[in-house]
Amino acid sequence: MLGILRRKKSRKEAAAAEQWERLLTSAKRLGPDFHIVQVAEVYQTARNGSKAYVVWTETGARQDTYFEGWAPQPGSFLLVRGSVGYGPHNNNPKVLFVGSGGVHSTAAANARNAWQRQQNRQA
Repeated sequence: MLGILRRKKSRKEAAAAEQWERLLTSAKRLGPDFHIVQVAEVYQTARNGSKAYVVWTETGARQDTYFEGWAPQPGSFLLVRGSVGYGPHNNNPKVLFVGSGGVHSTAAANARNAWQRQQNRQA
């Protein structure tokens, strides 16, 4: 029974690592307009979109974000293309706007750590 549980956990870990690998590959292929962010908190969801805080994986900076037509899952990683502008909802001049279709792909919250563990085992 313990062996079955270990194999199941191992498959989930491998699938999560694969999600992260796909995000990295897509980000490189799509170019500098696409970035990987992690959803730190979703603070408002409506019919036309969601307001959230994201953390840029490249810098660790936290940024207020509006997702048009999208309701991201907290903790998930997203490969996005967006633009920065004025957010009238909070008088913030540096809100990241991710328009409809601006989320290219997603990965589970554990994807980056699973990929890092996989890389460490291969080293």
